[in-house]
Amino acid sequence: MELRDLRYFCLTAEMEHVTKAADKLGVAQPFLTKIIKQIEEEIGTSLFDKAGRQIKLNQYGEAFYTQAKKVLSSMDNLFAEMDYMLDRPGRNITLLSNTEAYTSGLIVDFNKHEMNYSLSVFYASQNDIIDALKSGEADFALTCPPISEGLSGGIKTEVAFYDVGWILLPPEHPLLKKKIIKFTDLKGEKLVTSPKGSAIRWKVEPLYERYGMQMNIVCESNNLHLITQAVGCGMGYAFMPSLYMNEQPELYKYAVEVYAPQEERQAYFGLSHNELAADNRNAKHFRNFAMNYFKEIQHMVFATQTKDIPQVYRLTD
Repeated sequence: MELRDLRYFCLTAEMEHVTKAADKLGVAQPFLTKIIKQIEEEIGTSLFDKAGRQIKLNQYGEAFYTQAKKVLSSMDNLFAEMDYMLDRPGRNITLLSNTEAYTSGLIVDFNKHEMNYSLSVFYASQNDIIDALKSGEADFALTCPPISEGLSGGIKTEVAFYDVGWILLPPEHPLLKKKIIKFTDLKGEKLVTSPKGSAIRWKVEPLYERYGMQMNIVCESNNLHLITQAVGCGMGYAFMPSLYMNEQPELYKYAVEVYAPQEERQAYFGLSHNELAADNRNAKHFRNFAMNYFKEIQHMVFATQTKDIPQVYRLTD
């Protein structure tokens, strides 16, 4: 049994479909079926049960899968340790996120200080992020809300920081005269926002339900600059994080704050990784770098909450 065979088996188990796994691996479906059959013959029992057109691990398959993932992780950690000790270039960390606001600065800062690493960042919904972390397709994830333990078997999550949201309004909007508004003041207003599953939507959708309001969405985008332009053109209002507002201070004159309890204003973000990568030196290195970076972000958010200029309009709890 080769390491390649274990990787093929694990991917098939995660996708629960031989043909789809074969397509992703770039091999023929009969070849993958043969690999799995050889593993089962070597183990001495079937590892999958059929469930319609799909397959699912049985009790023996679950046990084999758990140990196979540990073996593969140990080998990955072995090669990562050698790369780290030899300071080899070409090492890569893959980060998935359901928010666009905090990743660009992380990319720039990381690659400025870590010349032998590359950092690949991709946007994904939280459900896809969980699957990618479990399968090893992603090394880390930054999500809001943080991935909960109930959803994250095998995934470790640390709360990295929190941010505070602002309401960005079109120029000359009547609500700009108030500077502090109630959430219900937005009722019926057109909304420009990020897609369902994004950090902003995870945070604000429950608020609309709590206040018995409908989201009147006219435009969706993952790009905060595009959202800002849409608001500036009068398409609607948008929720904006403090960090982005700090980077675009000219936007504060078009921003208002919602008078609401602290838990409604703050959004928490978690940094997650697969627990099997806990001993990976590259992963440890990136985790330490990222947590220090997010600590600096937290200082900037706190400064926004206490500085005089837009803070003159802020309420205390």
